[in-house]
Amino acid sequence: MKSLVKWFFGKKEAGKAEIIGGMLFLSFLILMLAVHLQLRIFYTVSFFMEDALAASNLASIVIDIEEYGISHILKISAPEVSYEIYKEALKMNLQIGADWESGQKNLISGKVEIQQYCIYNVLENDVEVYYFGGEGSGSYYIANGLGTVKTPDGTLIESTSVYSRIGFPVTGILGVEVYAVKENSVDVVSNVAE
Repeated sequence: MKSLVKWFFGKKEAGKAEIIGGMLFLSFLILMLAVHLQLRIFYTVSFFMEDALAASNLASIVIDIEEYGISHILKISAPEVSYEIYKEALKMNLQIGADWESGQKNLISGKVEIQQYCIYNVLENDVEVYYFGGEGSGSYYIANGLGTVKTPDGTLIESTSVYSRIGFPVTGILGVEVYAVKENSVDVVSNVAE
């Protein structure tokens, strides 16, 4: 230890402090670049997932055309079918296989889980909710719920809407693995003047 202290603080060789200081600065710079790269990976995954969820939610909206033609009410009358369409669209949009894992090296490093998928049918002033996912499936009805019911991400239900939330692992540089959760809501509005 004494020889190391003597070597570092010794006056015999000039430039040792500059070399050590330069190495420390270079190490700090490499660490900062690694952190910046890791954040960019997470931002990229976030944007990719946001787009995939929105596209999958929109694909799953199968409006009952007969009901719309009669009463002008936008209603998803086959929620189970919509959920199946959502799952298939999500697999396609995320480029994952039937086992819900990526077959190729991409941003997702493990199995994608559908934590929640909800359909909010607005029937005049009432809201009919169908849910699927980790908590099982079911439905419930909220009388006079229009304008008061919110999705889990805080979106106020003003028209028929679909909400979904997924979870998935992401591995970054140096083997850092994070379990990420992404959610999205889309609503269906009619552009026909009444």
